[in-house]
Amino acid sequence: MARSIFSRPLDHCLVLGRMLALAAAVGLTASPAAATTQEAETAVPGAAVVAPLPVGALESLLSDGEAFTETDRAVPYLTGTRRQALAAFYKGRGQEPLWTRDGVPTLAARRLIARLGQAGRDGLRETDYALPADLARTAGRLEEMRAARFEVLLSAALLAYADHAQAGRIEPDSLSKNITLAPERPDPAAVMAELAAAADPVARLDLYNPQHPGFQALRDKLAELTRPGLVSEAPPVVPEGATLKSGMRDARVVILRRRLGLDVAVAADAQEAETGTVADAVAAVGGDSADGQGAEVAADAVAEAANEELFDAEVKAAVLAFQRDNGLHPDGVVGPRTLLALNAVSDDGMAISDIVANLERWRWMPRELGAFHIFVNIPEFKARLFRDGAQVYETRVVVGKSSNQTPVFSDMMDHVIVNPYWNVPYSIASQELLPSIAADPSYLARRNYEVVAGGRVINAGAVDWSSVNLRSVRIRQRPGGGNALGQIKFMFPNRHSVYLHDTPSKSLFARPSRAFSHGCVRVQDPFDFADALLQLDPNWNAAKLKAMVGGSEKRVDLTKSVPVHLAYFTAFVDEAGKLQRRPDIYGHNAVLTKALEIEGWQDWQRFAVAAPVKRARVEIRPAKPVREREPVDIRAERQRMFQLRQRAASDY
Repeated sequence: MARSIFSRPLDHCLVLGRMLALAAAVGLTASPAAATTQEAETAVPGAAVVAPLPVGALESLLSDGEAFTETDRAVPYLTGTRRQALAAFYKGRGQEPLWTRDGVPTLAARRLIARLGQAGRDGLRETDYALPADLARTAGRLEEMRAARFEVLLSAALLAYADHAQAGRIEPDSLSKNITLAPERPDPAAVMAELAAAADPVARLDLYNPQHPGFQALRDKLAELTRPGLVSEAPPVVPEGATLKSGMRDARVVILRRRLGLDVAVAADAQEAETGTVADAVAAVGGDSADGQGAEVAADAVAEAANEELFDAEVKAAVLAFQRDNGLHPDGVVGPRTLLALNAVSDDGMAISDIVANLERWRWMPRELGAFHIFVNIPEFKARLFRDGAQVYETRVVVGKSSNQTPVFSDMMDHVIVNPYWNVPYSIASQELLPSIAADPSYLARRNYEVVAGGRVINAGAVDWSSVNLRSVRIRQRPGGGNALGQIKFMFPNRHSVYLHDTPSKSLFARPSRAFSHGCVRVQDPFDFADALLQLDPNWNAAKLKAMVGGSEKRVDLTKSVPVHLAYFTAFVDEAGKLQRRPDIYGHNAVLTKALEIEGWQDWQRFAVAAPVKRARVEIRPAKPVREREPVDIRAERQRMFQLRQRAASDY
């Protein structure tokens, strides 16, 4: 059997030396810098190596990072996780660069850099994805290590943008225990593969932003509000202050008239309304003239200014029309909600930060809301049903008080309960019912409550309420008249134990602000809502449900589960294309704008409509790349949800 020429190290060295000498003689020897990984891979295993073959600049940079400059290391997007993902990606393509050709940045790379520079129009921050100046402004061919830096840093910036565009910059649950959305973050390997395969990488990058019409419309409004010259076109800001109503006189009414398009004779200069003095109005028309004519003009000006400050029938009619056009409660009164809507597109210093915060919240929403779904907008006090992207139903709702907030999350509605029991939550039983029971032993019986212990109903009079452990017994209200849940509730079992339901307190739906519940969502006309909900269900409709009213509790399973989204949007664009804004009733904007470091976040801390709810100090967590997130035990999560579905929800 023939012996290999590479059987001994000495033979290997001699033969390799002769081969290199021969190659040099004919001009074929490669320079050290041009040695390739392929040459190393073709060497026979076990052979001795005279010297390590040189490694390409891109591979070297990703493996040890020593060639990164201090400026490179300071950029926010060059994390260890992203560098590892990029090392695997480029290894998979044989260290072939994606954004340069022969050391020259490609046209696609230049366009991507320009697109990252426009991240502000998406409600993001351009500085979070900016390349170091020596790379962003470079022209012509780059030397090898500089080209590698350009390649890695641009790819890392694109990964950061895709992550933030799709799932946001902040982890939602770090802002409040009542926000439990879990946005899906893109996998870095998939992002790079998709950008590499895209005919138009810029268009593909933009697709990581939510494609929901609500997001797209808000993004367009942000562009409108930030375009040059807008300030001169925007309507005047009606200043904050006491509620304006019919019969009042207030200097702000002059500005209100202008905002509503009413003729204002003595308002050429808006300053007189700002100061609230008639003297300014007089001076504006020459009231300091010494002759009789001037005095007469001054007197007319005083009378006219006084009239313009009066909230009269004309102003009330204009306010009513504005409220109807903007989905507000039409009462003709300019309270906090109407004032916010009046100033929605004005330069009040908060519209832009409001939009940016809401764009972030859209990123937390599921990518697919469902072809048929329920959408409850908490600050708007409205619930809507959408089918194939079109709204098919709308109703008023009552949501949780600031001390008992309706949580923000998405789930699946799978059944309805007619004649529901109301299982009183521990917090209500201990804080509200127990003192009443102690003062009046007949309290429970008179309000149709019963006590359950050990799985059976017991005599409430046999309980020592002065020492009872309320966690060992359960108080529930029987179905029937006066039940806090009314005649029907709509169930989507969840960790918060909240749901949509009927209520005997119908008068609250006439209020412009409807935050009165203990967390659940009360529906104005639940059977009308049921008809809209069951329009695609072949087995059920509202008439059948109404026929079940009275008697014992009955469960009706939906033929097909319906996605339900309890959302929190203080800024949105209506069907007429108008920007609508609503009060930050739970202070979520105050926390989010600060966490995002949005310009003007301080204004939300002092917001007149609803001050932020005081809460324990928590750590606001920036969004983590997908591979740094804790894995979810699917089996344990399914078991937990199964247990939730087995017990009745207990809030209202």
